[in-house]
Order: sequence, then C-alpha cells, then structure tokens
Amino acid sequence: MRVLLVQADGKMPNLALMKLSAYHKSRGDTVGFYLSKPKRVYVSCIFSKNVSQARGIAKFYPDAEFEIGGPGLGVESPSLPDEVEHIMPDYSLYGIDYSVGFSSRGCIRKCAFCQVHKVEGAFWEHAPIEEFLHPDHRKLLLFDNNFLASELWHEKLDYINEREVKVSFTQGLDARLVDEEKAEVLERTESFNTHFTYKTYYFAWDFIHDEEEVLRGLRMVIDAGVVASRIIVYMLVGYDTSHQEDVYRFRRLVELGVEPFVMIYNDRRDDRWLRDFARYVNKWLYRTVDLEAYNKGALVE
Repeated sequence: MRVLLVQADGKMPNLALMKLSAYHKSRGDTVGFYLSKPKRVYVSCIFSKNVSQARGIAKFYPDAEFEIGGPGLGVESPSLPDEVEHIMPDYSLYGIDYSVGFSSRGCIRKCAFCQVHKVEGAFWEHAPIEEFLHPDHRKLLLFDNNFLASELWHEKLDYINEREVKVSFTQGLDARLVDEEKAEVLERTESFNTHFTYKTYYFAWDFIHDEEEVLRGLRMVIDAGVVASRIIVYMLVGYDTSHQEDVYRFRRLVELGVEPFVMIYNDRRDDRWLRDFARYVNKWLYRTVDLEAYNKGALVE
C-alpha cells in the first residue's frame, strides 16, 4: 500500500508522522512525503488556525483513505493506536540524528492559558525513554509538559546520563518542583537548547504569585553549579499581569543572572507596549540600554 504523509505546519520533525511511517514500513508499505496515487493519506496539523486548510488536502486525493490529526484539532484529534503510539519512530523520514518523544503526558497544573490539561488531562506516565531513544543517537528532544512532576524523574535522568545523551527539555522545567536532589542531578545532566548548540536549561515564570517558589527553585539550580546565564526563563505577558508586574519579573530574573525571554499571550497585537517590551528583552537590548531610556522616560503605563 502507498501511504502519503503530510505535515501541514510546524518546523520540527513530526513525531506522529515518524511513528506512522515506522508502523507502515514494518508492514511492507511504501511511505513518504511525495507519493503519487496514495491509498491512504495522513495529515498532521499543529496549529488550529491551519485546520481548515489541512482538511482541504483531502480533495486532492478523492480515492484515498484520509485521516487528519494533531494538536490543532484539540480534543477532536484522534489518538494513535497503541501499536503505532509505542513504536520506535522512523527517524530516517527526516534524516535526523537525534531522537524525540514523550515520557509523560498531561500536567499536574491547570493553567487557564494552557491547552494541555484540556487536551491531555492530568499528568500520566506515557513511555519509557528507551522506547523512543534510538540506540545510535546521543541527542534527545523531550516533549514532556512537566518532566519534573514524574515520580520516575530520577530514573529517567539516570538512563539519559549513563548513556551520555544530550537532552533538550523543550517544554521547560517546572522550577516550583525543584529541590536540592533534583538540582544536583540536573546539574550533572547535559541539558541543551533545541538545536544542541549550547547548554541551556528552560524554565518559566508565568504568574506573579509564583515568585517565591520560582526564584527558590532557580536559586537551587544555580547553587548546585548550573551557570546562571545558561538558564532561560520564559515570561508570559499580556495574560493576567500588568505592565508593572512584567517589568518587576524581568528585573528579578536579571538580578539573579538568568536570561528572561518574553512570550506574548496569543501573540497579542492590541498592546504595543507588550511588543516593545518583548523586543527589549528578547533582543538583549537591556544589556546596553536602560529600560527608562528605551521607553523614552515612560517606564510603565
């Protein structure tokens, strides 16, 4: 059978498509991104804004079985069958030299701005890392929404560290869950950015009321030996914080020596201050220009 795979959006290698490729190839099917006259078509859509266009692909293949899935469809997205979900992904589909996967799904938090709890539900263990870490790979992109919420966090990091694997916690780590033991193990872990070009630890500070817990966790990681400048802390703005609170969080993080990175809620365009502030922080302008000068004397509104 000829199986056509379509990645409707997203820049990163698509995990679901790699699993579907592995499954169908194991059955002797011909699989690829550029196949004529397919008998089955799978379309993966990451962003909801692209769902309509992704569905429209079906009209080009009227004689094929058509299935669309992905985060863009929200709760309507079909789940992969277990025999597909728990197969080693076909990394040759993208020709990549690193592995990707989820060891857990869902989250212990119920942040109103986040879709994870609505789509995936409460936190649950999904798969052992050996299920998707290819034996020949020494780099791993982990997509876990809240890795440190796992009771198996130590076991997982031991597995990674014993094999000298570089890992990128793409969704960030929850600083509120950090304790001294976790900080020490994380310090021994080769945590990198998503391109594996430099060491990075991703965290987030979304709500002003989490200040004490977040800063405590970050300090523990730094005290354990992680270089502060290697820590990137995502700051959600434009959701439920004021401009003053955004500036306050930014300054507290800079005082700590970590790198803040502003994320604008829903890519808002109705508040120019948010975009100017994001540029000031994310372009590292704060290293050479005072915020007062950048805002021409108007520190906050």
